Amino acid sequence: MARITLIWGPPCAGKTTEARRIKSPTDILLERDTMHSALTGLDTHTHTDNGMKLVNAGYRAMLETAKDLNGQFIFVSGAATQEQRQPFIDAGAEMRLIYVDRQTCLTRARAERPTEWQGYINNWFDRYETDQNLSKGVLI
Repeated sequence: MARITLIWGPPCAGKTTEARRIKSPTDILLERDTMHSALTGLDTHTHTDNGMKLVNAGYRAMLETAKDLNGQFIFVSGAATQEQRQPFIDAGAEMRLIYVDRQTCLTRARAERPTEWQGYINNWFDRYETDQNLSKGVLI
């Protein structure tokens, strides 16, 4: 039986760092930036529209497939809206919110990421919907 975890929150919050911290050697980590890099050969924080469209399509398919497998699957996603989180809730995922404020994310992005990440951050916070089921999740 699959054990699925969704680690979600704004860009530059520390989601991938948390996923790597909790991952055991046999777990499968599904993280969009790394997947995009594998497809395009670009740095993990440099995105292309076509690359992200392929990653997002694959990400949904991987969740559907993972539900029928044995093992631990850790998905990392922004998932700003309840609609984006719902497939994981439906799959019985453990929901882990990694949340830091907008200014902290922007400061981290300016120091560590390409300039377009400031837009990704602002977009996430502008679309963010609080999770009505937060009692099922973990706020870190």
